[in-house]
Amino acid sequence: MNILDRFEQGFERLMEGSIGRVFRSPIQPAEIGRKLERAMTGQQVVSVGATLVPNEYRVVMHPQDMVLFVGYVGAISRQMEQWLTEVAAERGFTLVDRVRVQIAAEERVPRRAIRVAAAIQDRPELGRAAQDEVQRTEVYRVIRATGGMPPLRLRVGDGAVYGQDVLLRKSVTNVGRALDNDVVLESADVSRHHARFEYDGDVLRLLDLGSTNGTRLNGRPVTSDRVRPGDEIVFGTLPARLLPFGAESVS
Repeated sequence: MNILDRFEQGFERLMEGSIGRVFRSPIQPAEIGRKLERAMTGQQVVSVGATLVPNEYRVVMHPQDMVLFVGYVGAISRQMEQWLTEVAAERGFTLVDRVRVQIAAEERVPRRAIRVAAAIQDRPELGRAAQDEVQRTEVYRVIRATGGMPPLRLRVGDGAVYGQDVLLRKSVTNVGRALDNDVVLESADVSRHHARFEYDGDVLRLLDLGSTNGTRLNGRPVTSDRVRPGDEIVFGTLPARLLPFGAESVS
């Protein structure tokens, strides 16, 4: 198996997870891999006893493409970083600092296009926490720009997606067991089309869609009511909590 195949397999494993099923994306991992590899090999600097290659990469796409997978952009970046580190090691290249990959969005990039910029940068002050904060800021900006609303996170407390966060990134987000929902909850107690989060101006509301087992907000049945960060929601018997966007890092 060549190194590009390994990159694709790692991507596929990531996208097969529960969060990967929630927000499908047109991104083609092989295309990203080839562009990253070309950016690395195309900017070699031959030094005394070493061949230096870029360690800083910026993957740029249209905001409407990036918003489809913003909930797991951090995991994708780390997958790319690991893969590029392996490429450098297998080819005997030298890195002046650890590999860093940032994913960003720009309106000028055509839909379904991917652009990669690369540079050799020695920045020991830019640790993982600082890098993650830069990425979170970009994710927040993209969601505000495309959806016109601040992002929030829904943390599911049980079932197949236990402990995982889903970003609410649209003005209307449908929740249910059926695969055509924005948030898919795989539980027999959740109706196919169970509930909906819907922005009304700056107010986020939760609406039950006539589900069989009902929706509860902070312990009481709800058909339509305002929700805020910190609220506990139960879809049928599946518990979840609404959290602010910046409470923890985006996975």
